[in-house]
Amino acid sequence: MVIFGIMIALSSVVYVIEGLIPFPVPGGKWGFSNFLVLYMSAFSGLSDAVLLAVSKSLLGSILSGTIFTPGFFMGFFGSVASAIVQSFLSRFNFLSVFGISFLGMVTNNLVQFAIGSFLIGSKAIFIFLPLVMMLGTFSAFANAFLALKTHSIVRDFELNQGVEK
Repeated sequence: MVIFGIMIALSSVVYVIEGLIPFPVPGGKWGFSNFLVLYMSAFSGLSDAVLLAVSKSLLGSILSGTIFTPGFFMGFFGSVASAIVQSFLSRFNFLSVFGISFLGMVTNNLVQFAIGSFLIGSKAIFIFLPLVMMLGTFSAFANAFLALKTHSIVRDFELNQGVEK
């Protein structure tokens, strides 16, 4: 429970900070706060991953003052959808965490663009999709690396504390 609380806090803080890092596409974010959602998807399960995706989106958007804006809805539904896809893919052993992260990024971006298109009533935003997917590939691999590092840290902590799973 404590570790889960730390993950919510950490992913919410990263959510706020990444909003301050310039992104080449207007309104876009790098998506680094999703590394803990990926960690939960790959190493914990669907309910924990979705709960973390919802929590970090809500708390992060409250802290950054963007709650209930179009960007909030795009990020919220994209993050939840990617948590579901990543959790589903993690049940099978045919993809590495890097492959799961990449497909989570694709899901996240497709859902975000679909929600954005619906909210603004135009498909014009899809012109940015190839660029966002290309940049998102960098984030997906960084997130996979961070999720694996987190797994190693949590596993070592649990072993040192005598925590059983």
